[in-house]
Amino acid sequence: MKPALGLLFLVFHVLVAAQTTYKLPPELSEISGLEKLNDSTLIAINDSGNEPLIYLLNFRGEILRKMQVSNATNIDWEALAIDEKFVYIGDLGNNLNARKNLCVYRINRSDLITATEISAEKMSISFREQEAFPPNENARYFDAEAMTFFEGQLWIFTKNNTKPFDGISYLYCFQFEPNTQKVLKKTTEIKLNKRSYWKDAITSASTIENKIVLTTYNRMIQLDFPKEGIRMKNLYFYPHIQQVEASVALGKNQYLLSNESNRYLGPAKFIQLTLP
Repeated sequence: MKPALGLLFLVFHVLVAAQTTYKLPPELSEISGLEKLNDSTLIAINDSGNEPLIYLLNFRGEILRKMQVSNATNIDWEALAIDEKFVYIGDLGNNLNARKNLCVYRINRSDLITATEISAEKMSISFREQEAFPPNENARYFDAEAMTFFEGQLWIFTKNNTKPFDGISYLYCFQFEPNTQKVLKKTTEIKLNKRSYWKDAITSASTIENKIVLTTYNRMIQLDFPKEGIRMKNLYFYPHIQQVEASVALGKNQYLLSNESNRYLGPAKFIQLTLP
């Protein structure tokens, strides 16, 4: 499925949500990706400069086990995605828009259950629309922290680093092809408000049944897919700006958000939300 280029904007404000907070262990202070493996277990990763480790957690953020991806390097792991057979790791962090070695790793879900060391297949990617490394500041659309598996494809939503900030995220939809170098063509654009990077830069994407939920530092945004294109609505505004780096649905109207450690916002933590 490739969405039409047109976008519809609907706004729905959720004013009240029940919250439970869990402090994460220091080992996960730079948590950047989160997925649900089963009804009791989460998958998590850290971002740049950390070991190429995959963590299994319970819903309170306690580490159950961890395993190393033996043939991978964590340059800047920023996103996780999952389907029935595989887990995908997006090495997509690119704050300066200067990287030429972006890639996605794929591992078998079954390996996460028993193995202590696992191997991955690799797909190297680049973006057709990027012509300079880095491009001018007003064209820096090629950082990415949000990836999800939806309708049989991987979907990457880029994180806007433009100056001035224009609120545009590029969307790339593609099939994973191991051991290849693939140039991805932009599928469409998502146009958020031109507020600021600290409010509307996209930090994660998760699939929930027939919709996608995006997070920014300011809010959660639900994407629906009617025939005429993409319909976007605000699902939840945080009480204050937070460094939310990943999210996952635990059940109906229940979400788990992860915050990186931040000297202003405190240690890394899970925030479990129950929306009305």
